[in-house]
Amino acid sequence: MIEFASMSKMHRWLSSILFILALAVAIVAVNDIFMQPDLRVRIDATKSRSYSLSPRTQQLLSTLDGPWSITVVMIDSDTDPAVVRQIDEVLGRYEDAAPDMQVRRIDPSMPAALTEYDALLMRLRDRESDGIVEFEQAVGDAFGEFTSLVAFAAPTADWIDRLMNEQGASGGSMREVEAIASALRLLGQQGHLVLDAVEESMEMKDGAPLPDLEAARTILEQGLTRWAMELQAASRRLDRLDGLPEAQVPEFARLSTALAAEASSLAIASDRLSRLEPLELARIAGRLREGEAAIIIGPDQAMAIPASQLFASNLRQDNVGSVRLDQRFRGEQLLSSAIRSMQQETMPVVVFVHADQVSRLEAHPQQADVTGVTALLEAARIEVSEWPVTIAPQPAFPAGTPVVWVVLAPSERIGFEIGSDERRLLEAASHLIDQGESVLLSLYPSFLPRYGQPDPWARISARLGIEADTGAVLLEEAVDVEGKVVVQMFQQLTEFTSEHPVAGALNGQSLALPLPVPLRPMEDMAGNFMAVGTIQPKSDRWLETQWTPSLDLGPVRRGDQQLPEPVDVVYAVERAGAGETPQRLMVVGSGPWMLSNVADVAVSAGGDRISLLHPGNHELMMSSVAWLAGEDQLVAQGPLSQEVARLRGIGDAELRVAGWLLTLVLPGIVLLLGIGVWMARRT
Repeated sequence: MIEFASMSKMHRWLSSILFILALAVAIVAVNDIFMQPDLRVRIDATKSRSYSLSPRTQQLLSTLDGPWSITVVMIDSDTDPAVVRQIDEVLGRYEDAAPDMQVRRIDPSMPAALTEYDALLMRLRDRESDGIVEFEQAVGDAFGEFTSLVAFAAPTADWIDRLMNEQGASGGSMREVEAIASALRLLGQQGHLVLDAVEESMEMKDGAPLPDLEAARTILEQGLTRWAMELQAASRRLDRLDGLPEAQVPEFARLSTALAAEASSLAIASDRLSRLEPLELARIAGRLREGEAAIIIGPDQAMAIPASQLFASNLRQDNVGSVRLDQRFRGEQLLSSAIRSMQQETMPVVVFVHADQVSRLEAHPQQADVTGVTALLEAARIEVSEWPVTIAPQPAFPAGTPVVWVVLAPSERIGFEIGSDERRLLEAASHLIDQGESVLLSLYPSFLPRYGQPDPWARISARLGIEADTGAVLLEEAVDVEGKVVVQMFQQLTEFTSEHPVAGALNGQSLALPLPVPLRPMEDMAGNFMAVGTIQPKSDRWLETQWTPSLDLGPVRRGDQQLPEPVDVVYAVERAGAGETPQRLMVVGSGPWMLSNVADVAVSAGGDRISLLHPGNHELMMSSVAWLAGEDQLVAQGPLSQEVARLRGIGDAELRVAGWLLTLVLPGIVLLLGIGVWMARRT
């Protein structure tokens, strides 16, 4: 009997073990099946969650004085219903946080809303009625001046031809006079095209509070300025003519006087146009021509956020690098930034300085442009322009305007010689530093130090008090999705422990720095140097000096190299400037971190939502510009960067532990509990 009982007990244990193994195999098999892409289903529960404004926005709204209103003009039928709900949710939160603020949404395509829409347009026009009258009068006078120029051109060309025929002379000077006649004759024939473009701009379009006065002003100012210079130069050429018969000298003198008088009239009209104060209503009208916009009206100012920024989901999503963000976070940032900028007396101006022959503010085939960060700056009401140093002089701005100069160093150099374009850019950067301007400098690695040649951009950095080891690149070995060991040529930073305000804005946000180079402050330089971003030592990180300029890191291997100590890659410098205000400078040990092919990389954040993979790149640009401009109150974490919550402070070891806990330990505990209950019931 004892032997039978023992065998029965063993049989039960064997059955239990077999049951456990079968259950484990079943769980693994079912999990593997449902992990197949065709069978995976994601449910996005974020679209309907209750939204609340950030503390920073709530504090901003609590400080508003006087009448404020937000009017969103949008066509519901052309907008995703989910986006409409999100925008309404944000507007409702604004109305709750600021009860005195008038918040509404108008659909101009609905007949019932036309009266309200017309009232909005009249309210906007009445705010700047005096300025509009002055603007329209100046544009009208300039239009008349250009009309007179077109009428003056053809007879004057005939006059020159008659004098040349009577003279019967030839030579270099006479050919220049003939060129003047040809240009005037062409103007007389085609000048009406310019006038037609101005008249079209002056026409009242449906849904706009006034004509496109700004476009008309720009067309006329450029045309008048150009011809004022041409006619003045022609007058001087005629005055320098030699060998004229005495009978024709008075005739050429009268022609020269006529050209000079016409040039003077054109210059006066052009100068009047250039001195016109910009109409905020003209900018709002331009936004409304897109059909949709958010119009914010304060006690003293009004501005509009265009539909292309506010309703990003209405745009095409098949463009490489395009990003569609949750409209609540985006809407909050844009509206709050607009309100904050209206409270500021002056907003910063950002100038991208480069030596390219094409604009860096427009899309580039390889996305080697700054369109992404430019859109973010403009969304925050910061003016953006560029200075191509090889084709234009340094731009000037009104006194008191905080200007931030962002120097875009060339990514490649052919050979060891510095080209004329790069040399001009180096001179421009040095000149800006000597002027005491606020400069943001980004550095590419260079192969020159490997061959004993100094890197000119490292010299520029040294003038700021930062020693840049551009001959070395910080690399890291990583495992790709196929399990192969590869060399990673960029670093991701999420922890920013520095006390600098820019670091506080970046903390917790992923910042990608391709090809980072080490930075360190120079001991013999005066100023306040503070590291903003630091890469911590790691066994599979190292500084490589034998990298290749083509960025082909295939043959590069770590060997026994390691990174023994932390490496700083972002520095903020504050030192005595030319005036009472200290000079602020920022150095980033990575060249392409702000380009669209790095800063605008997007990933799915669940459901239909798309999030920036590295929001810290946009945050670094935004906070650096605010700090460099001296607007420290604008350096703070905005809701756009916090769109998707990200876990912080998790290293590789913690990730491995969490992985084992989620895949084995927690399911194992549940399984053991189930087995315990099953065995208890059997006994």
